[in-house]
Amino acid sequence: MVIIGGGLAGLTAGAHLASRGIPPLLLDADGLWAGGRLAGGEPDTFTYQDRVWSFPSEHGMHALWGGYDNMRAMLKRFTHVQLVPSSGEEWINRWGREVRVVEAGQLVRFGWVPAPFHYLSLLYSPRFWTTITLLDFLSLPGFLFSILWTVGFDPIKEGIALDGLNMSEYFRGWTPNLRATFTGLAVNLLAAPKEQISLAGIIAALRFYTLLRRSSWQMEYLPDNPHPAVIQPLMEAIKQGGGQIIQGADAQRLEQSGTGWRVSFADQSRQGIRSVEAERVILATNVPGAQRLLLNGPDTADETRKLRFPGVVRNASVRLWFSASPREGTDAGMFTGDFLPDNFFWLHRLYDDFRAFHAETGGSCIELHLYAGDTVLEQPENVLLIRCVDEVQRAFPELRGKYLYGTLRRNSRVHTAFRPPTADSLHTQTPWPNVLACGDWIGCDTPSLWMERAVTTGIAAANVVIADHNLEPYPILQPPKPESLARGMGFVVRLFRRTIGRVLLGVARAVRRER
Repeated sequence: MVIIGGGLAGLTAGAHLASRGIPPLLLDADGLWAGGRLAGGEPDTFTYQDRVWSFPSEHGMHALWGGYDNMRAMLKRFTHVQLVPSSGEEWINRWGREVRVVEAGQLVRFGWVPAPFHYLSLLYSPRFWTTITLLDFLSLPGFLFSILWTVGFDPIKEGIALDGLNMSEYFRGWTPNLRATFTGLAVNLLAAPKEQISLAGIIAALRFYTLLRRSSWQMEYLPDNPHPAVIQPLMEAIKQGGGQIIQGADAQRLEQSGTGWRVSFADQSRQGIRSVEAERVILATNVPGAQRLLLNGPDTADETRKLRFPGVVRNASVRLWFSASPREGTDAGMFTGDFLPDNFFWLHRLYDDFRAFHAETGGSCIELHLYAGDTVLEQPENVLLIRCVDEVQRAFPELRGKYLYGTLRRNSRVHTAFRPPTADSLHTQTPWPNVLACGDWIGCDTPSLWMERAVTTGIAAANVVIADHNLEPYPILQPPKPESLARGMGFVVRLFRRTIGRVLLGVARAVRRER
């Protein structure tokens, strides 16, 4: 049993196999840091107040949303993680020099307005009124149409990607102010530049993360850097179950060998090409890695050319240390409008090592994520750091003149530009015998995205192998049903769609008969 890829999906599959007595061999291309987009990195180190401070780095903070049920179950099985509930999320909007702040998370998820209209709970916040104008109420018809579109169309379940339609179609009839605010929400949900977010992508994200249930927007954080909190325990679970992990093993091609497969990989430690044979293979790589691997193999190339792969984007994370603390507020939030960063996390309110820095020095540290295009991300490091410092000081003026140190991490172009999987996408059951797939871009019977989809497909792939060994598969959990109003509205919209579809089909047939 070979697993290609040591990200969250591959490690999840490996840990579940090992726990059922099926020891896998896991090949991870990174020679130092397993975990894919959850991997750690070299520490950030600087000197302040005659002391050397060192903090572990990572690709970026990750939060578990309310619908991440399979990931929570996986953490319970293999780790000792105690998740930290979010204290709320601020929305900070900037138009020019004017900055407005409103706490949105608690208002939306605990307000009395039912889904899918729970965002109207923001109207009960006096601060929210400072971010809108009477003109924005002209958006109500467009807002209602978008809501109906979201509750009545499930692009993941229906397998419809609406290729060629981008996110701007969703906001037709919205005023520029509200469009900018909710565009910021979409950019944060999909971790991609707004120009690369599709219409089906935003609908799928809004359905899963927020619009169908108020409880979906209930965020929790890992209590520590993901590497010791999640990645290491999963690796240990694989090893304790008799499995093996080879880091620095970059898979090059798949070739059929009898009823199984031969996996050829470049081994960094031996500086050469090795191969291993296995009855089954689980493909758990990112999109570019999977395309390259499958196209290189003579037994997989033809079917691969028929598949539709999603695009990929890159992003960056910035950490800034200050000698003072920000005002009292939430752990994290979202930037919209003219801000350069897209979200922020106050690490001294979330991680123990940053809390220690705050306790000893009175200082603070913020992490920012940039989901921008290449014209922004290719700017020199010092330019991006200066711009980010300026933006933080606009949002938190009490930090002006208190900047200490900053780091920029440019992440590789491997993050999925989410596209709802369709019939011609790669699914957990692939076109090739005894080859399975998992990852946050893989098709599976789940409405989830990102880490939850990676974990869910990892469990699903492992379950196929487990069932073949006549062992008990692991349960795959589905999110709770939509709230009553959202469920009723969705039924009505779907009924309307089916009725109109039948009418149009009848008209088309009548026209053909007349011809």
